[in-house]
Amino acid sequence: MKLRLRHLALVLLTTLTTLGATPDDARAGDEEAARLEARGKAQRYTQKTVDPESSIDTGGAAILVHAPIDEVRRVVTDYRHYEKVIKPFKQSKLLSRSKGVSEVYLEVPILHGAATVWVVTKIGQPVKVGNEERITARMERGNVDDFRATWKLRAVDGDKTIVKLEILVDPKMPVPSAVVTPELCTAADKAVTGVRNQAEKKHAAR
Repeated sequence: MKLRLRHLALVLLTTLTTLGATPDDARAGDEEAARLEARGKAQRYTQKTVDPESSIDTGGAAILVHAPIDEVRRVVTDYRHYEKVIKPFKQSKLLSRSKGVSEVYLEVPILHGAATVWVVTKIGQPVKVGNEERITARMERGNVDDFRATWKLRAVDGDKTIVKLEILVDPKMPVPSAVVTPELCTAADKAVTGVRNQAEKKHAAR
């Protein structure tokens, strides 16, 4: 009996390794998906800003989408229509696209609408990092000291995807992180919720 159990454990470990995951990775991923599904809405979070460091913390949000990752990716990379789908963005324009890199103009209200951030960003193609895809936007120019945004997509299975957005805005005005970061979390929450709604709508239509 013990030999049989050991054999089953070895088969399971081999399968997980072949898929590029450890038992801890698989269990953590399942727990994240279960937690987000039970929550039914976005989960906000913050993290220290690194590479390079900033005094402003990054604000983020994660949500479970009942749609395949391909459908979600199409919504996330539809930069021309951000203002229609992703409510924090007041305006979005695709300025150019070359060799998979998109130059995008974005406007985002901050400080409860008291100011509007505008940036021209370079957004690269999705990059595989571990078990997720990352789509990163970096500021080329704008009316802030820094702007960064990273989408993270992870396929839970063929019909479910976890979507995260992490945003940093460092205004030129001296505003503390305690004021800016909660708004970044709110913006990320609205953004991932907008992506979920649009992706699920398109998936249901198909």
